[in-house]
Amino acid sequence: MREEPTGFSELWKLWLPYARKTDGRGKARPTYIKWLELGADPQDMIDGAQWFLRTLLDKDKPYINLLSVYLNSERWMDECEHEREFQKRQSETQTNVVNINRPQPRSKWAMEYEARKQAAE
Repeated sequence: MREEPTGFSELWKLWLPYARKTDGRGKARPTYIKWLELGADPQDMIDGAQWFLRTLLDKDKPYINLLSVYLNSERWMDECEHEREFQKRQSETQTNVVNINRPQPRSKWAMEYEARKQAAE
């Protein structure tokens, strides 16, 4: 079995659930390697694809590009920054969340019922 280039397995696992039946690892790998040889950062390609898939509309899913076409379009270069900003906002949101247990507002009827119940006791 062939050893995958750095980051390719992660990218392929991310893309596979959306891939068309004509897409394949054998078509995507050479394109990925080409971009690595040109100095691309594997994490940029992964983050860019993650943003692309995150923002993909349901109506567009049947028409998704092959992974090799996506990589050659160089969209991942811009989209990787969007994904990183999204991840940063998510982590900030999760650390700033405080659970507040507020008492539920009671209706006038419920308050009168409880008052009568206490008076009866």
